[in-house]
Amino acid sequence: MLLSRKHANQTSVVRADFSGGLNTTSNVEGIAENQLAVSINLEIDHSTGRMKTVGGTKDIVVSDTPNIYAAMYDSINGVLLVAYDDKTVHIATEDGFGESLGTLTGGMYPVCASWEDGLLIATGGKLQYYDGQTLKTIDSSPAAKSVYIRAGRVLITDDANIRYSGVGDEENWTEDTGDPSSSVWVEAGYKDGGKFLGMASLSSDILMIKNNRRVYRLYGEFPDWVIKEVSRNVECSGARAFCSVADSVFILGPNEVQVIETSDFYGDMKPRVVSTLVASEIQKLPREAKVRYLPPLSQVWFIGDGGDVLMYDLSGQAWFKRKFNGSVVDVVPIGDDVLVVKRDRVSQIDESTFYDAGLPLQWKFQAQRLVSQHDYLLKRVQVSVMPFSSMVYAGQISCGAVIVGIPIPDRNIKVWHNYSPIYKNRAKIMLAARSKGIYVSGDKVYNNPELIYGNTRKIFSQFTIIKESRNVFRSKFLELAGHGSMGGFELNGIIMDIAEV
Repeated sequence: MLLSRKHANQTSVVRADFSGGLNTTSNVEGIAENQLAVSINLEIDHSTGRMKTVGGTKDIVVSDTPNIYAAMYDSINGVLLVAYDDKTVHIATEDGFGESLGTLTGGMYPVCASWEDGLLIATGGKLQYYDGQTLKTIDSSPAAKSVYIRAGRVLITDDANIRYSGVGDEENWTEDTGDPSSSVWVEAGYKDGGKFLGMASLSSDILMIKNNRRVYRLYGEFPDWVIKEVSRNVECSGARAFCSVADSVFILGPNEVQVIETSDFYGDMKPRVVSTLVASEIQKLPREAKVRYLPPLSQVWFIGDGGDVLMYDLSGQAWFKRKFNGSVVDVVPIGDDVLVVKRDRVSQIDESTFYDAGLPLQWKFQAQRLVSQHDYLLKRVQVSVMPFSSMVYAGQISCGAVIVGIPIPDRNIKVWHNYSPIYKNRAKIMLAARSKGIYVSGDKVYNNPELIYGNTRKIFSQFTIIKESRNVFRSKFLELAGHGSMGGFELNGIIMDIAEV
């Protein structure tokens, strides 16, 4: 049996899949159903495939002065090092930033590699080594713009060459033709006019990236090593604008992001552009933007200015965007955690909050615009969300002129110490008004025969809240968008009952 309805051509339009991510190359009606013209602080939940708000941050250590310049993580000793503007290096702990361990020898942003008892650091000057206790300068080393570890040797680059240390000895940089275990060097692209930006791991090979759009591949070990040219059309923005992800390397250029990966064609490597849909966002990134791979999130972050971060989701191969409440210096994955380093603090990504640096984050999206040859008659809108906390009510979703406030759990609303904005806040203070048109799907406690002892299922688990709005709105097009702040949620879907008249 079907419900009766006045219009024979009435249909239900469902928007629940936004896994396509950002598309800023087309106009709003030209993007796909699963894409977004605008996306801020939203991402895809890999377990459900639904769109959700990103995790906020909780502060671990805060400095009185905003002078953090760089971050380095020593995975061997489990220590996070930060460098100040004066290039002094300090240990970051929950109690604060310790005394200076020493000063960086160069002016470049640090490039690090784990080695034996600690961390090797290259900044354009002499190579430095943190062994868990002290920061020492390796005076015998040449100037090092980047550092890499391979086959028990330390590799560093200057503008034209890659130099290998002696086997197992970071202080041995003396060449001896009669001793194969001594220091050696190799040159890629003889007199091609380019300078080395750095090295990246690709499968069992080393990818060598230059500033003249050329990329070389080094495979094999001394003396049986081989260098081949991979491409002459891969532009890299800087020494921090690339990162390795499994058997591929992401390289950020001024106008595009290319991925170099191994192919099945004779073991060759092939560059591929992955940023076609967000070319305008790529162009907004600073020249020296950092590219970081975050395994816990299965994302690659492209860090911009003013707290902007462009994210590439590796699972869905889609783009999204974050906006922090302060400029991000760097981001560091540590096990299952992700640390965000800012000028004045070190924070940790926390999925249970939607605040950053003590202030609420803002979320916003705009989906595909529906355009009709005649007129749309919007009769009903239903919004289904799964709240992550009680603070989810400073937000709304609009379908044309019909605005639906984000529904909230009745039992969790707070007025005292509630920092939600009042202006244009559609959340009702009175319970009777707030519960109108809301349906809650959750677990039953009364008459529930399940045993309590040994039951790990939470009584107050995450549940679905549905907000419904019945209305009459007529227009030739329907804008589908939303914005808000304060709390996190997962968007299960938006259902619109539409008739074309």
